[in-house]
Amino acid sequence: MNEIVLNDEIIEKVKKETTEMVKAVMGKDLVKVVLYGSCARGNYTQDSDIDIALITDCDRLEVKKYNSRIAEISMKLAMKYFSIVNFVCLPYAEFNQKKSWYSYFRNIDSEGEVLYG
Repeated sequence: MNEIVLNDEIIEKVKKETTEMVKAVMGKDLVKVVLYGSCARGNYTQDSDIDIALITDCDRLEVKKYNSRIAEISMKLAMKYFSIVNFVCLPYAEFNQKKSWYSYFRNIDSEGEVLYG
């Protein structure tokens, strides 16, 4: 049996499918989808996870309405590609305010690959 490991082809498929599925779930609340971390930098290993930021027009309380559906997307992708896909939902206003000084947000902004928005 061939072992499925993370590679460029899988990352490309996850990027495309993630964008389609998240847009269908979040609609107009979705501002931007950003791949970040080792997969965006290109220095991932076969065991790396896939990190994706969902920048939304919702505040932190409002975004909770999407938690279960985003978790379902993560699970579907993980089962299909045998790779862990981590989503983080970030309010647009907070992201823009903090990206100049908060290293986590700054890394998403500077190293991330915008998939949508």
